[in-house]
Amino acid sequence: MFIVSLAARIMIGLLVVASVLPLLPVGAWMVRLFDFPRLQIAALATLALAAVLMCSSHSGWSNSLVAWVVASLAIVAWQVGHVVPYTPCWPPEIQAAEGEADVTLTVAVVNLEFDNPKKQEALDTLRRQNADLLLLIEYNQAWQEALAPLKGEFPHRQGVVAEKGLGLMLWSKLPLIDSKVRYLVSDDRPSVFADVEYTDGRRAHFIGLHPTPPGLEKRQDDGRHDSRIRDAELMLVAEHVAEHPDDDWIVTGDFNDVAWSHTTRLFKRMSGLKDPRIGRGLLNTYHAQYPVIRFPIDHVFLPASARMVRVERFHPTGSDHFAIVAEFTLNGNEPTEPEPQGNDEEEAEELVDEGMNDAEETSEP
Repeated sequence: MFIVSLAARIMIGLLVVASVLPLLPVGAWMVRLFDFPRLQIAALATLALAAVLMCSSHSGWSNSLVAWVVASLAIVAWQVGHVVPYTPCWPPEIQAAEGEADVTLTVAVVNLEFDNPKKQEALDTLRRQNADLLLLIEYNQAWQEALAPLKGEFPHRQGVVAEKGLGLMLWSKLPLIDSKVRYLVSDDRPSVFADVEYTDGRRAHFIGLHPTPPGLEKRQDDGRHDSRIRDAELMLVAEHVAEHPDDDWIVTGDFNDVAWSHTTRLFKRMSGLKDPRIGRGLLNTYHAQYPVIRFPIDHVFLPASARMVRVERFHPTGSDHFAIVAEFTLNGNEPTEPEPQGNDEEEAEELVDEGMNDAEETSEP
């Protein structure tokens, strides 16, 4: 029983460290990694708490035992508190569409996985979504050829065909006006910008992203990228959205960041965009093959004035990601208002500066 008690206390101590690390204002990937496993850490803390309580039934209570129980309960409360808004227990940020929506847009954000061998099955899955806009991530030459049968349904396209997971392509059934590819931070990571004409001449600004994942190996040496290149790209997009608050926006992509991280929440406050997951469900998208370590990193962000018909996930066969599909209306009847708090603006500027500097010094495989 002593060994069980000792192991539980060591576990609680390690989980305290894992809970505190994300509070550090650093971009080191080993620190930012702990933004992700909130539920996993809470589950481990619960197990450790159960072990401590089991031991207490044999050894009795003491001040140190009470401290370990309080520490484990604090871990659980802290970690679960980050996740609760992404459940039906929380009021939604974007309200549901009432009745029969007149004009809806359906967007699918699909990380295909560049070496996915099951391309025909994935094609069939994409066709069944009946999306108006497909953001295809890790789009390479092999996918260009495999998805050719769908091109007739999506006559408007913009993006980059590239290998090693760097391709990004927007396919649209609707006209794309002034569409372009931009490299916001890294010369290796394209973003797609376009105006989507969706009804009676009305347009929505669309941005599709796939920023550099923290922990990705650098090309020049054995090191790994930290989070700053990713963070800088998100801040630049937030700044771009904030400059046009009266317009409709759709910002999507594989952010390589979880919905509840400090960076993603900062992106939301700086842009004024909202997350349809809040109040509806986690909709974890990565890793598709490992349910125990699965996180919400593929996103659709919309104005608060949007109204949701549905947001759900589906699995492009063979991919290591689930995809997100969102159907909604854009009312355009109220501005998208940024909501910076405290030193948010200064922090966003620092993230951009640091990310730009990191991008100049490094490149991807």
